[in-house]
Amino acid sequence: MNNKICILIDDDEDDQLIFQTVLNMHFSNYQLEVFSNFESAKPYLSDHAQEIGPIFIDLNMPKANGIDCLNYLRSFSTFNVTPIIIYSTSKNPDDVRKSMDQGATAFISKPSRIEELVSTLSNWLKN
Repeated sequence: MNNKICILIDDDEDDQLIFQTVLNMHFSNYQLEVFSNFESAKPYLSDHAQEIGPIFIDLNMPKANGIDCLNYLRSFSTFNVTPIIIYSTSKNPDDVRKSMDQGATAFISKPSRIEELVSTLSNWLKN
């Protein structure tokens, strides 16, 4: 497969749609796999670990939150170098610090404008 795989784990359907639209329009060299929760993502992540590029995880989700997902993935050597980005509506410095302390590659506050999302994602998704 020529396309790299980008993962989005986010329980908000609107955020999923926006992310998917931006990826399709601006980062077509990535195949996006979207999951509404971490439990549904786990089998895919373990089956495709070698092919996966950046993983974007919403911080605030029911059951397993973004930090839980991050800790789980970082416990496997397969995901030690994989960029794992917390992608959240939160702008709370404590959330940012905790995410970074737990091994997040970056913390991105969900932008309110499409252009901002394109710009932000270009840091992680190279064409």
